[in-house]
Amino acid sequence: MEEQMLYYRILRNLNFTKQFTLLTFLCFGSVQATEQAHVNLLEQEQSQTLSTLPESYFYLGGKIGVNHYQHGCESWNIACDKNSTMSGIFAGYQLNNNFALEAAYVDLGEAEATYLEGSNKHIYQGSMTGINLSALGSIDLPANFSLFAKAGLFNWHGENKGPFSTIKADDWSPSLGAGITYQVSDSWQARLQYEYFHHLGDDNIGGTNAHSTSIGISYQFGRTRPVIITNTVTNTVTKIVMESAPVELEEVTFSVLFDFDSSKLISTDSLQIIVNRLTKYPQATVLLQGYSDSQGTSNYNLALSKRRTDTITEHLIAQGVQQQQITVEYYGEQYPAVDNITEQHRHLNRRVQVLLPKTIVQPLQEQQ
Repeated sequence: MEEQMLYYRILRNLNFTKQFTLLTFLCFGSVQATEQAHVNLLEQEQSQTLSTLPESYFYLGGKIGVNHYQHGCESWNIACDKNSTMSGIFAGYQLNNNFALEAAYVDLGEAEATYLEGSNKHIYQGSMTGINLSALGSIDLPANFSLFAKAGLFNWHGENKGPFSTIKADDWSPSLGAGITYQVSDSWQARLQYEYFHHLGDDNIGGTNAHSTSIGISYQFGRTRPVIITNTVTNTVTKIVMESAPVELEEVTFSVLFDFDSSKLISTDSLQIIVNRLTKYPQATVLLQGYSDSQGTSNYNLALSKRRTDTITEHLIAQGVQQQQITVEYYGEQYPAVDNITEQHRHLNRRVQVLLPKTIVQPLQEQQ
């Protein structure tokens, strides 16, 4: 067994009017691969993943970092802090391996400046928040890394707080970004990114460009490997248990009808589809919903609908279906399929509704 370790370091220094070092961030990842020669089939165990990850999925995450307001203060300030802590949350949809659409709420933080007005020092604070809508393009790198670039529009909401008044404004501005991601696991992804927001603010609250660098983490919904396929070989027995590729079972629903005031099965032919599926696939299930027509009392009809589901349950168990594969519900005369005006309609309501839900199962095969 050989082990390989890949270290990736990113160092980005942003120098502005006042020397400004924003962030040093280390991304570290490791990949381990195992290979074993096939010397003796009866003494070897192998594990192999045969499933692939989906290309399309939703994701949700958060980020935190530092922001620099490029023109955060007027030239006649006596003290100026253009740097702030920024944060945000983001959500997106990955269309395929290379393209995604993303929306983010971003708080770029506050810039603060002190001005001498008359003989007094006055402090002004400016802040920016908003919704950033972006399109992302990415390319994969080795060892679970990928590079991405993004472009979009930022719907900013700015505020300038002074000692005597607060001025607000909002508008749209373009945004650009780039970064690197690391796939921590099948469902979790870390990212390091730089974003540029062009011409935020206006003549009333002041204008600036914003440069933010952040680290983030996101959860990718549904991006999981459904099955690990394992081949097991014993050294004394010739029996081999193998799991094949997942099988998708389609949804099947139909009604089993009964005679008036009866829970006796008229025919069992239609139930064979249930027996075939549930005995072949132990992971599969069936839902039985019992009903009656409206003749008689509600309590009697409720008990009658239960007896009808019990009859089908007993038949299935006798044919080899496991009890835990069967779910039973009964409603009596509630929820009729049609009205109970005619005898033909009442006959259609004397039923057990069968539902074999759509599911993905892993079939088992035994070879002697």
